[in-house]
Amino acid sequence: MRGEIDMPKWDFEDCDPLMEAEHNRLYRMMNRLEPVIVEGDSASKVARAIHMLQERLADHFHVEEELFVTADWASRQTMIRDHRDLMSMIACLAEIPADDGEARRSLFTAFLQALVRHDNDVDAPLFSRKH
Repeated sequence: MRGEIDMPKWDFEDCDPLMEAEHNRLYRMMNRLEPVIVEGDSASKVARAIHMLQERLADHFHVEEELFVTADWASRQTMIRDHRDLMSMIACLAEIPADDGEARRSLFTAFLQALVRHDNDVDAPLFSRKH
């Protein structure tokens, strides 16, 4: 049932333009992969889509962590912990059998909710041009 998942959008106009573009690229990719991850009926296509998302997230998180290598310790630790937790969720998604679309939908939805919380609570404040 395509369309039931509320896909996130990066909507923080006061953020660093580089990070705004980076988040928008990530979200565009997730929008393209979502139907395959959630509703895909081919085990190989689902696995490939999840792997692509894992690779892209790892790259995205690396960029964020490198840009904020000088952030205060607590903020940096929160960022790294969130990144690790989000990557763990995607790894769990990869372990769900291809014929269990409901479990994939549920975990992918939880992942998106965690990502939005991370963006609102961690990324947006850290990457704000106001700081």
